[in-house]
Amino acid sequence: MFSLPINKYVLILISVVSFFLSACTGSRKYFKAAEKLEKQGLVNEAAEFYLESLKRNIKNTDARIKLKSVGQKYMDFMSSQFFREFTTNQYESSIKTFEKLTDFQDRASALGVELSYPSAYKEDYQTAVDNYVEENYSKGLAIYKQKKYKECLPYFEKVKKYRPEYKKLQTYYITAHSEPFYQSAVSDIHNKNYQNALQSIYQIYKVTNQYKDVKEIEGICLSALSKNVLVFQPDYSNSYIKINLNKELTTLLLNELISASNIPNVNLKEDNTFSRFFYGAIENNPDLLRAIAKATNSDYFLSAYINNIKVLNPPSQSKQLIAYQEFITKMGETLIKEYKQVPYNNVKLQKIYSFDLNYKIVQTQNLQTIITQSIPIQKNEQKEYNEFVYKPTADIRSFYPYNPMTTPPFSQYNPKAWRDLFFVSKEMKSDEELKQEALKDAQFTIQKSLSTLIK
Repeated sequence: MFSLPINKYVLILISVVSFFLSACTGSRKYFKAAEKLEKQGLVNEAAEFYLESLKRNIKNTDARIKLKSVGQKYMDFMSSQFFREFTTNQYESSIKTFEKLTDFQDRASALGVELSYPSAYKEDYQTAVDNYVEENYSKGLAIYKQKKYKECLPYFEKVKKYRPEYKKLQTYYITAHSEPFYQSAVSDIHNKNYQNALQSIYQIYKVTNQYKDVKEIEGICLSALSKNVLVFQPDYSNSYIKINLNKELTTLLLNELISASNIPNVNLKEDNTFSRFFYGAIENNPDLLRAIAKATNSDYFLSAYINNIKVLNPPSQSKQLIAYQEFITKMGETLIKEYKQVPYNNVKLQKIYSFDLNYKIVQTQNLQTIITQSIPIQKNEQKEYNEFVYKPTADIRSFYPYNPMTTPPFSQYNPKAWRDLFFVSKEMKSDEELKQEALKDAQFTIQKSLSTLIK
């Protein structure tokens, strides 16, 4: 009753499912498919379809009745299968069967249909798990002792699923997982392939961060990969620079870049020993630049400044428009609606804060300019709001941007967004707030250039 030759089984299942699931949608389609499967003797599959039918419509009484009867047959079949597998020491198969059995029972119970199996099987299941765990632990340990770490991991994984604290599993599992990556990292460091070594270390960290000297190895890799960038301040004593750049914003930008330290493998610094040197003044002195690079152990030079600051406050744009207020009056037993015109203003505000960001990145090894940019940075705020010419006392929901009585239905729309404009705050961001936002954009622009160039 519960099994068919595989080819016939597949053909029946495909034909039944394809026909019914393409024919309609919803609870009924699954019920019809289940009936067809049941007639073909595919009780197990029919039970799943009856359950899906009830799941899609909890009020489907026919599906509920069928799930109770056919679902119990399915439970009986799986119970028998579990017992047969358990008594023949097929522990892995018996565990899967029992878990499938209890999963079906739980899903049916969640829909209000109670199904059962012999209670003694719970104890048999635990015995199967115990035997399964010991069997895989012993096999894994035998392979582990041969230092075949990758080969023993699948066995330890099976134990870990059911008994994560079993005997010395944790110790053996950590070593089996980590040792291959550790050896790979050591080899990569020897070959100066620090990026690959780091990837191996991060694989170890998925299980533990205390394996051997992995922390020290990570430090070696990060140190080898990190690049030092010496930040040059502009020469504010230079009359041209003094006139053409903004000292306050430039100083804020450079200090923020140095203090942020959030670019992977990049260390931005400023050396007070060379604070009297300004890149613009010494860029044509290669010997001095090489000496500074060597003394500060710098891989790159960064020079940046901000100029051409503008703060624009365009006049507000105001346009007077007409809204329509709904009035409902009662004449006898009849309610009469009418819409009266109400003037309001639509106001648009704007504020713009902008400056030019200029920066240069130079590689110290050959004093090659990697990038030089002059980029406009702009932050602006725009606001739009509505305000009544005469403040009404009526609820805002009685107002419309069109006359519902005379506007064709296809031209009407949900007025919520329009009504919300009457509650928009009229307060604009301050110049200082926009300045800080613009500085963050400038900082991000330079950081992005550095992270892209320095890998």
